[in-house]
Amino acid sequence: MNHKELSKEIIQLTGGEENIIQAWHCITRLRFNVKDGKKVQLEQIKKLDGVLGAQFQNDQFQVVIGNRVAAVYEELEGQLKQGTSTEHDKQAPRSRGINAVLDTISGIFTPILPAIVGTGMLKGILALLVSLGLLHETSGEYQILSSIGNAAFYFLPFLLAVSSARKFKVNEYIALTLAGTLLYPTILDAYNANHLEPIRFLSLPVSIVNYTQSVIPIILGVWLLSYVYRWVDKIIPGPVKVIFTSMIVLVITVPVLLIAIGPLGTYIGNYLEIGTSWLFAHSGPLTGIILGGLMPLIVMTGMHYAFFPGTLQNLSKLGYDVLLLPINLVTNMSQAGAVTAVFLKTKNPNMKSIALSSGISALLGITEPALYGVTLKLKKPFYASLVGGAVGGGFITAVGLKCFGFAVPGLLSLPLYIDPKGGMSNFWYALIGVAMSFIVSFILTLMLKWDDSEPQPSPASDSLPMEVKPETVSKENGLPVTVHTIEEKKGEVQSPLTGELVPLAELPDKTFADELTGKGIAIRPTEGKVTAPFDGTVTMVAKSKHAIMLQSTDGIDILIHVGLNTVSLKGKFFDVKVEVGQAVRLGDPLVEFDLESIKAAGLELVSPVIVTNTPDYLDVVPVHVKGVISMNELLLLTVR
Repeated sequence: MNHKELSKEIIQLTGGEENIIQAWHCITRLRFNVKDGKKVQLEQIKKLDGVLGAQFQNDQFQVVIGNRVAAVYEELEGQLKQGTSTEHDKQAPRSRGINAVLDTISGIFTPILPAIVGTGMLKGILALLVSLGLLHETSGEYQILSSIGNAAFYFLPFLLAVSSARKFKVNEYIALTLAGTLLYPTILDAYNANHLEPIRFLSLPVSIVNYTQSVIPIILGVWLLSYVYRWVDKIIPGPVKVIFTSMIVLVITVPVLLIAIGPLGTYIGNYLEIGTSWLFAHSGPLTGIILGGLMPLIVMTGMHYAFFPGTLQNLSKLGYDVLLLPINLVTNMSQAGAVTAVFLKTKNPNMKSIALSSGISALLGITEPALYGVTLKLKKPFYASLVGGAVGGGFITAVGLKCFGFAVPGLLSLPLYIDPKGGMSNFWYALIGVAMSFIVSFILTLMLKWDDSEPQPSPASDSLPMEVKPETVSKENGLPVTVHTIEEKKGEVQSPLTGELVPLAELPDKTFADELTGKGIAIRPTEGKVTAPFDGTVTMVAKSKHAIMLQSTDGIDILIHVGLNTVSLKGKFFDVKVEVGQAVRLGDPLVEFDLESIKAAGLELVSPVIVTNTPDYLDVVPVHVKGVISMNELLLLTVR
C-alpha cells in the first residue's frame, strides 16, 4: 500500500475528515485529536499494511507508522482540510487533568522538533570537529555554523509561539508579535543594563527578564492570548474587526505578560531546573534505574512529553540535559540489543526481516518499529530490554552523564556528549552506558525462551476462523451451535463499495433483514462507486439502475443493491458502466452514483450485498461484521 492509499485509509477509519480536529506527527507516529473516539475503527487500522500499531493515549489517537511517518503525513495533510478555529472544533470534547496537560505539551513541542533536532545535531558535529582539531572556534566557518546551531534555541520563543498558537487555535502572527515583544531590544537592553532604569506600565513595575531561550513564558502568554482574543473578537463590531481586534488584544496581553505571566513562567522554569538537579543530587543512580527501566512504557503512553519543558529549560539555562536525552539514549540502545538478538536467534524469516530493519532504526534512535514490531509481540525480549535500560540508566546517572544538545537519542547523537568546554570523559561515559544497555538486553534475549511462530487465525467476534472443520463447539439456549469454517472449497467476494459495514438484521427493509433474498452484509457507502467484487459476468441491471447482479467464474450469484427504496429515483443520480452479458474483472467499475443527491432526496444509502444462491452453499459468512471496509477488500466467504 503506497503512502497516499494508506493515508486515505487512515482518514476513513478514523471516522472521516469531519471527525479529525487536529493531526500532526512526531518521529514515528501520526497523532490525532478526534471529535468522537467511538468512530475510530482501531482494530481495522492496526491491520493496515504499513501500520505498526494504533492506540488511544492521553486523549490522543496515535497511529504508529515508523520511519515513513513524514511521507504518510504529507499525503494525509494534503487530504485533510483543517481550519484554525471553527465551530466544529469548539464543540469537540476537551481533555481533562493530566491528559489535557500531556496533550497540550505534545501538540506544542512535537512540531518544533525538526528545528531543535537539526540545530542540536549541528552543535554536536561542531564540538566533534573542534575536538579533532579540524575546525577552530575563531574561524568564520565556525562562527556561521555556530550561529545556525544556536539560532533555534536563542529564538525558541518564536518557534513556540507558532506551535502554541496552532494548539490553542489563535492567530499565529499575533502570537509571533507577542514573542517579538519578549525579545525586543528595549527588554533585552534593560536586562543587560542590570535593571538600572526600571520600566513601568501604568505605574506597575515590569519585571525585566532575559526571555531568550525561554520556554514557559511564551506558552503561558499565547494561552492567555487565545482567551483575550476570543473575548475581544466577540465585542468588536464586524466592519472594524481587522482594524481594532489585534491592537486591543496585544495592548491587553503584552503588559500582563511582561508584568506577571512572563516572570511567573521564568520562575517555573528555574524551579524545574533546580528540581532536576536536586533529584540527581539526592537519589544517585536510583532515578536512572527506575527511569531507564520504565522509559519504553513512558514513551508508549506519551508521558515522556512531560519532561520536554524541563529538558529544554536545562539546555537553555545550563547548556546540557541530564535526564530525558541521556536516559532515552541508553533505553533506545537496549531495544536495539534485544531486536539484534531476535534477528540472530529467530528461525522465522518474516520476524528476522522485521528485526533487522527495526534494529537499524533503533540504533539511530527510532524504537517504535522495534517495540511494536518485535519486542512487544514476543514479550520476553521486551522484558530483557527493560532490564538493559535500567542497567544503563543506573550507570549514566551515577556518573552524571550530560547531553549538550537536543537530537534523536541514537548513535548519531553521540557527538552531543562531547563537552564543549573540553575533555572527553563525558563522551566515554556515554559509550559505556550505550554498550552496557545493548549487551545486557542482547544477552538476556538470547538466554530467554520465546515463541516467534506466526499466530494462527482464531475465532473472534468480527472475523472468521479459517482452518477448523465443522463441529459442535458450544450450546446456545440449550441447543448445540455448529461452527462452519473453510478449508479448500471456499469462494471469495470482495467488497464492491467503500464504507461502514452494517449487518443485514439491522436493516429496516424486512426482505433483506430476514435474509429472504439470501445471506450477505450491507455497506453504508462513503464513495459513489460500485466495482466488480470478483471476476465474472453481469447477469442483470435494473431499469432504475440502482441494482446489479453478477455471477462469478466459480458460480457465486451476487446482488448489489445501492440504497433502500432507491428504485423510486427511476435511474436519477445513477450512471451504469456495464451491460448484461458483459465480462468483468475484479475492481472494474460497475455503477457510479451521486451520494449527496440521494441523501438529499431523503433515501437511505445503506446497500445490501447478497449471495442470491445461498442455498447452494453450506454457509455464507461475512469476514467482518463491523467497522469500515475498503473497496476490493475481502467481504464474504461462501462455504461448500
